[in-house]
Amino acid sequence: MRMRPISSHSGAFRLRRLGADRRGVAALEFALIAPTLMVLVLGVFEMSLRFRAKEETTRYSHLMSDLISREQTLTTAELRSYYNASTNLMRPLQTSGGVLQLDVSSIGFNADGDAVVLWRRLVGTDNVVNDVAIHLPDFDDLGTESESIIRVGVRYTYTSPLTALFGGAVATITQEAIARPREALKITLDGAPTRDNGATQLVN
Repeated sequence: MRMRPISSHSGAFRLRRLGADRRGVAALEFALIAPTLMVLVLGVFEMSLRFRAKEETTRYSHLMSDLISREQTLTTAELRSYYNASTNLMRPLQTSGGVLQLDVSSIGFNADGDAVVLWRRLVGTDNVVNDVAIHLPDFDDLGTESESIIRVGVRYTYTSPLTALFGGAVATITQEAIARPREALKITLDGAPTRDNGATQLVN
C-alpha cells in the first residue's frame, strides 16, 4: 500500500484551526478562577457571621447592665436566672456548652473618688480566670462614696458553621457595659452592699 505524503500546507492549516478554536476556554477560565472566588465568598460569609456574633454580644452586655441596674437588691439565684435568660436573648447564637460567661460587679468609690469593687460574681464557668478583666482606673471619679455603678462584662466564644466544618480558630469576644442603679444608690447582693472584699466569686 502506497503512503501519501502529508502536505505541509495541510499541517499548517490544522494548526491554524487549532489555534482559532475557542471551545472550552470559558470552562478552563472558570476552573482557574473558581477556587479563588470560592475562598473570597466564604471569607466574606465568615466575617459577616463573626460580626453578627460581636453585635449580639455587645447588645447582650448592654441589656444585662440595664436590667440589673433596675434592681434594688439582688441574690445569687437571681444572677443565675439572668444568665439562664441568655438562651433567648442571644438567639440564634448558641450559648450552651460553657461558651458564655457573665461577669457582674458593683463598683463603688472611696473618699478620693477611686473606684473599688464592692462585690463581683461570675456566672457560666467554673474557673475565675474566665472573668472579663476590670481596669478600675477607668471608673475613677464617676461617683461619690455613697454611690455605685453596675459593670457587666461578657465573654463569648463563638464557633461559626464554617469553622466547625473546615476547622480554624474560634473567636473569643469580650464586651463591657456599665449602668447606674435606678432604684438605689447601691444594689445589695444577698442582703449586703459589699461582699467578699470585692473578690470574684463563682455562681454555680
